[in-house]
Amino acid sequence: MKKQWILVVLVVLTGALVLAGCDSSAVTPGAEPTPTPAATQSAAPAVTETPDIASESPAMTDTASAAAAATDSTLTVSATESVKKMPDIAYVSIGVRTTGATAQAAQEENARITQSFLGAVKAQGVAEDDLETQSLNVYEDYENPQQTVVENTYRVTIRDIDTVGAVIDAAVAAGANSTYSLSFDLADRDSVYMEALAKAMENVGNKANAVAQAGGYAIVRPASITEGSAGYSAEPYMTAEAAAMDTGSRAGGATPVSPQEIEVSATVTGTYIIK
Repeated sequence: MKKQWILVVLVVLTGALVLAGCDSSAVTPGAEPTPTPAATQSAAPAVTETPDIASESPAMTDTASAAAAATDSTLTVSATESVKKMPDIAYVSIGVRTTGATAQAAQEENARITQSFLGAVKAQGVAEDDLETQSLNVYEDYENPQQTVVENTYRVTIRDIDTVGAVIDAAVAAGANSTYSLSFDLADRDSVYMEALAKAMENVGNKANAVAQAGGYAIVRPASITEGSAGYSAEPYMTAEAAAMDTGSRAGGATPVSPQEIEVSATVTGTYIIK
């Protein structure tokens, strides 16, 4: 009986050795065993969080506000106001024209008369700083090529309006004979313009309210205010040359000068948000 158990054990061991030999024969001699690949794990999907509206950046908030403002109803109106003032300064262009057989002769004669009329103008209260050379021309006489013409023109600023006629008379009497012109202005036109601008600003707001109310709206706030270009107008005046001719036609008469009011205007355009 004992011999039978020994025989069974030998048979089992022999079978195990045979099976082990078969498994090892599947491996190529000299080749390294192929490692078993590690299990591949799938990456977890990224989670996208929706930002809370309260945590949005100021830039996003401003953009949203701008977009909302773009849908607002607007009203655009313009207003022009003007201020009239009497002029307090005058400008006279006075010239001396002479001819001569040579340029030197014409120039010497011109200088003599020019000095004479400048002295006469200063005697009427015009300051030295208010005498400005406007132009000096020397050219051949078109009608008489044998003669040379010299023209010397001054711009005279007269700060006392009441003496304009006397200044012109004195210049003509001293020999001034060319290119007369006369214009009036305001010495401080900027301040008059600011006065007109203030009136236009007030008027544009009143006009916007009136238009909005007529349409059943109310002004919320101004969106933009734009200043327009300045305006300036004056009545036409008699030229100094015409005045001097008129003076010559009446013995002992004075040059008539009648300045009119100068009008300075300002324009304001406003755009308003309405609801």
